Amino acid sequence: MFVRFVCSRPHPNVDAELGMFKAREEIDFSQLKGSVQKAHEEAFYWFSARSGGQLHYPKLRGKQRSRDVRKSLFWFKAEARFYLSGGGLMVDRARQLAAALTLAGCEIREIESPEPGTIIWEDSNQVLALPGPNGVPRAF
Repeated sequence: MFVRFVCSRPHPNVDAELGMFKAREEIDFSQLKGSVQKAHEEAFYWFSARSGGQLHYPKLRGKQRSRDVRKSLFWFKAEARFYLSGGGLMVDRARQLAAALTLAGCEIREIESPEPGTIIWEDSNQVLALPGPNGVPRAF
């Protein structure tokens, strides 16, 4: 099973909803004080490139950024785990981040699919998949 977290905004390149991590980039957390900011910091810690679980962000630029890559979506593998002490399942940590973003005013929902499409890239935690002919499940 594969899991994706989305908001109600449209994805710029695919007939799908915008992913949680792109939606997160549009929120100014410096303007949100107190518990919302703290919830975000604690939840995003696990996905930061410099700390936490150090989720890998592939560098798909230049010739590697083909049409298929631009039209593809990232999905977590449901069984993916952080291996640092206390990390647990990535999907559980992503749910915490989704809750923090929802508190910040950007509602995030979870979608699941046994078949995310044609896999363009993958590691032990996630896949980048070109949606199949049936499209992408909707959360909103």
